[in-house]
Amino acid sequence: MDIEKFVDDVTIRVNSMVKEVISQKNFAYQKLLEDSSKIFKRRWDAALEICGFMGLSSDEKMAYDVAVASCLITQAMFVLDDVIDKTEEREGRLAIWAKYGVNETLIATHTLVDMYMEQLVHVGLDRDALSSALTRLDILLRGEHRDIIRNKRNVLTEEEYWKLCSEKAGAITETHTELAAKAAHAGPEREKIISRCGELVGILSQVIDDLLDLEEDISEGKTSLPVILLEERGGRVTEDRLWEDLKELGVLESVKQQISLLAQEGVGLTYKLEDNEYTEMLRDVFALWDKFYSTLLEREDAGMALKALGAIGIEKSFELMFIETKPYMGKGEINKIIDDVCIINPIISQ
Repeated sequence: MDIEKFVDDVTIRVNSMVKEVISQKNFAYQKLLEDSSKIFKRRWDAALEICGFMGLSSDEKMAYDVAVASCLITQAMFVLDDVIDKTEEREGRLAIWAKYGVNETLIATHTLVDMYMEQLVHVGLDRDALSSALTRLDILLRGEHRDIIRNKRNVLTEEEYWKLCSEKAGAITETHTELAAKAAHAGPEREKIISRCGELVGILSQVIDDLLDLEEDISEGKTSLPVILLEERGGRVTEDRLWEDLKELGVLESVKQQISLLAQEGVGLTYKLEDNEYTEMLRDVFALWDKFYSTLLEREDAGMALKALGAIGIEKSFELMFIETKPYMGKGEINKIIDDVCIINPIISQ
């Protein structure tokens, strides 16, 4: 199955369903709720949930009903994250809080969480599934709090970094696949497998996001895996030597290996599920993650390439990795895709 067509079809259908659910409300901040569903160009969150569900069951209607819940909680957490980080733009679009103000945005975030739980009840999920959803929400909020309190230079350890990735990013994507498994009545073993696949997607996304935003995060006093490893190896976190030290001290190689390990774990897990077009597509996602970043981080100009990707944003970088890059491509073809990004952003990437 073609990833681009699948994600685009999911985006059109699920956005229409989310719009319908929100339209049934009559809040004073109704427009804000509607705009929160437009912060993503593609609904990768819904695509992950549906891919997980359809890899376990053939009930497409239920898959999309649960995907609506996935979208609502994703919107809530990303809108909240923008408030916390004071992010004024998300992928070239004005952040919700920047448009409507912090107070109104926080109220609407609570409403989105309420609507998320209402949707889970509406689709008929049992008490166990609802309890699991609340547990995941608790983990998500713990992750947000850890990010605020501990994500600082010389404070966050490597062990805590991975825990933060799991809590903040892994928990939201694990929520999608765990709910998919429970709605599909997958059973404990398959639920564990698909839930871990979801968590891996989130962890990988966070690692990549930290790479693309590395210089900005450093300027804000935050840390991440590359910075932690660099300081452990005696490197200098300075603008004039940052990327050279990351390369020369083997930090980028270590990050590449970590990405590969996580991605290959995901590939292996998909073979423990039913063999169908959805599990194959999920397998391709993990394989492309490994292939794209293994190629990029081996480049002599890896720092320049990462800065160029960071300039276009993680959403666009997903398009390059999962849509423009194909499973059959070799390193030469992938490098050409990366070269094109560097050419488009020559000043930013220097």
